[in-house]
Amino acid sequence: MLNIELLKKQTIDFGFREKRPNIYKVLVPFFHEDGDMYDIFVEESPVNNNLIRVSDYGLTLMKLSYAFDIDTDNKRTTLESIVAQNRCEIDNGLIYIDVLDTQVQSAVFLLSQVISKVSNMDIISREMVKSMFYDLLQEFVLEMEISFNYKMKKDITPLADSPDLVVDFEIPAKRPIYLFGARDDSKASKIIISCLQFSSNKLPYQSLVIHEDFETLTKFNQKQITNAVDKQYTSLDEFKAKGRDYLARAV
Repeated sequence: MLNIELLKKQTIDFGFREKRPNIYKVLVPFFHEDGDMYDIFVEESPVNNNLIRVSDYGLTLMKLSYAFDIDTDNKRTTLESIVAQNRCEIDNGLIYIDVLDTQVQSAVFLLSQVISKVSNMDIISREMVKSMFYDLLQEFVLEMEISFNYKMKKDITPLADSPDLVVDFEIPAKRPIYLFGARDDSKASKIIISCLQFSSNKLPYQSLVIHEDFETLTKFNQKQITNAVDKQYTSLDEFKAKGRDYLARAV
């Protein structure tokens, strides 16, 4: 049962303001980027009157929706993972945790962490997609291996005396296709060095580079990699749209 006077004594770091009968907003020192205080409320748990429900009343996702939609399985999985990792639950957009009255202060801190992470889900989602770039590239390359019925090799080192010059995928052809994935400037620089070395050693090959986002490379690397490789796609989506036809001709 909710005893607000008892809660006030047990949660000295926060204040409480009654919003509706037996529903109190917790006054916390945590704020969104726009200056709004985190929306955290306490009330008697609707499933167990011996517990206190600490929740956001669905306002975190509502605020996030102004700039970012949870519209894919990947985003929903990310959201559910954030909530579960902080021992909270989610029900129709409402994020909550049911606790004993002596645990309310800890529960407020837990929910604050969830709100902070969920509020930055647009950043988290982008980072997850970035971390999956090479997996998604490999998945598509394997699909084409099946379609074209060739035997691809992975992580090859064409020069025996240069084991650090690694090709992500070798696709068999009259001149083998060395396919590289480039997620950032660091990988782009390695590809440039590798291709210059392969050419210097007169290897018979064709170089193909798939970028996560060509525009994020420095202007220097954009120029250098364009001069060093035979063919490149500025994004994985572009490769998926056009790469199949290119490989059909090259193979």
